[in-house]
Amino acid sequence: MGEIKIAFDKALNKLSWRFIIPKLAEKRRKKLKATDFTIISNNCWGGRVYEYFNLQKQSPTVGLYFFSEDYVKFCSNLKYYLSQDLILISSDSSAHKEELHQKGEDGVIVGKLDDVEIIFLHYHDSKIILEKWNRRLKRINWDRIILKFSYQNNCSDELIKSFMLIEAYPKICFVGEPIDGQEGIYLFPRHKGKETIDETENIDRFFNIADLINSKL
Repeated sequence: MGEIKIAFDKALNKLSWRFIIPKLAEKRRKKLKATDFTIISNNCWGGRVYEYFNLQKQSPTVGLYFFSEDYVKFCSNLKYYLSQDLILISSDSSAHKEELHQKGEDGVIVGKLDDVEIIFLHYHDSKIILEKWNRRLKRINWDRIILKFSYQNNCSDELIKSFMLIEAYPKICFVGEPIDGQEGIYLFPRHKGKETIDETENIDRFFNIADLINSKL
């Protein structure tokens, strides 16, 4: 029964994102303190936020995801990694080859910034990946960076804690269950243990996104 409900929710969310959410974007946008913010995200959540407010995507981290250890390393030295040329490789050459195989993502295009890998899940053309990455890279507003992380893709309590210790930028972090000794994280109601589920489809279901973003600006 639970699987049927999840499938139904996904179908309903897909229709909502296609037909309903865009119609209300302008009204939502007026509630934001600023619209020139850059969300650096470990998955598609950031891109969804831009779509939710019908804003230009001011971040290269759209339509992709990171394995958690790579993402924390990336955020810990953000300017360095984003200064590196993006090199595209096949999934067979990825350090995460086995994990990608287990997820049924053989053949996905993987990007490398030095020793950090990025999984371009929603793009299948290398030329388009490079064009979008480089174009959105130029739009980054370094004065309004928000880092977003969640308990997914080989995450651990230690990685969450390391992420929360990053002081350079405001942070949003979603987990499914509390982590001992860790404050400032947000509990995401759709979860399996500590791992969050469907957060990119349910960004407005459990949180007021305008209030959340405004609190970080």
